[in-house]
Amino acid sequence: MPTADLWSMLVSLTRVGATKQGIEKAFTVLGADPATMARAFESVSLDVRGTPLGVVPVSGSPGLFTLRVPPVWLGTRRGRDEVFSGLAAALAELCRVTARTGGVLVPPGVAVGDHRAVFGGDVHMIEVLSPVEQEVLCNLLRGWVPALIAVAGHGLTSVGRSPDRTGSRWLATSNSHLATRFLASTTPEHLERVKAELRRRDGVARLDRMDVAPGVRADGTPVVLVRCLDAAATLAGTRAAALLLSALALHARRLVRDGRRTGHAPQRMLEENRARAIADGLRARFAVEDSRATGRRNRHRRAARDAVRDLLREVVVEFGNLETDVAEIAPLLMGVDLPGLGVRAEISERGLLARWAVSGEETLVSECRRALGDATPGGPLLAHLNAEVPGRTSVVLGSWRERIEGPAKPLRRSRQEAR
Repeated sequence: MPTADLWSMLVSLTRVGATKQGIEKAFTVLGADPATMARAFESVSLDVRGTPLGVVPVSGSPGLFTLRVPPVWLGTRRGRDEVFSGLAAALAELCRVTARTGGVLVPPGVAVGDHRAVFGGDVHMIEVLSPVEQEVLCNLLRGWVPALIAVAGHGLTSVGRSPDRTGSRWLATSNSHLATRFLASTTPEHLERVKAELRRRDGVARLDRMDVAPGVRADGTPVVLVRCLDAAATLAGTRAAALLLSALALHARRLVRDGRRTGHAPQRMLEENRARAIADGLRARFAVEDSRATGRRNRHRRAARDAVRDLLREVVVEFGNLETDVAEIAPLLMGVDLPGLGVRAEISERGLLARWAVSGEETLVSECRRALGDATPGGPLLAHLNAEVPGRTSVVLGSWRERIEGPAKPLRRSRQEAR
């Protein structure tokens, strides 16, 4: 192949590629002094593929910590396997340190004994190539925030308590989250004017309090912060969320490459849908705007599950480009598609937590610890569903595998075989 042709092919392959993503994985420590735990965590050496990790207490939430993962490459299946295997080992070590100090490490939202639950969320930081891409990704995510909250939300889990039906107990009680506003531009020369207009018109004094916010790393790299996702109860849930956000970032990059932008959905409608997602999770019904030929706008309602399904379909091509194994996104798929097959119990992380809680506090704590140290794609939720409803689970996985990989083509038989 001529060198020029090879070079053009390589450029076309790398122009729309995944970038690095940082994660702040939230967890709680109950039954131990937060300051003592912070000092204990400082003495622990943790890393992922040679990249040091840090454990930081969350200001204003005693007992809530985050395991900070600097931006890492999640663009291939192998890369994700390595990163999440390292995270599993790090979380397992933090569990051991916590036990030695006399505390219990559990996901946010889980109450143990007489200790009240502490709520928190995982923060994802996505690197982008330019302020234009930053603007497009922020606005793209803005439109999907209600669906993201619905699929990731958790309530309170406690032994002897009926399951909490609140969509996101964390966001319902938070005073540090604002609905994301449309950003006309995030370039340095325009951003101050954008901030001033949002402050004047909407009373938004700080962009970093929005569910999705633009930011800049210390080295000047523009990033997008996603801070509206409840802390995943399992490492598999964190992996699924990170993969979905990587796919959305890839989609935004493709829009920028093609010279396109995202639409400006009505702010009031998005805020109403956000509130419904926080209150009811996947049981919510979202308002949908329908522009008729007459120019009138009519409001319809649709299930949150349908909105999440549309989100996943929107980036199905990007899942393929990211070498996604369908098991990796199973924590997102099962709660959306299994109800249509007649399965409604224990189809999500919150259902799994409720199941463990029914078995008693010892089981709840041990299973939570195991889930945070399980790097298997799909994690304990997929393992449970494969054991309980294998047929219907395989139907969901198979349908999405076909969407991601394309329908399998029958093998052509040789003439000798045909005879």
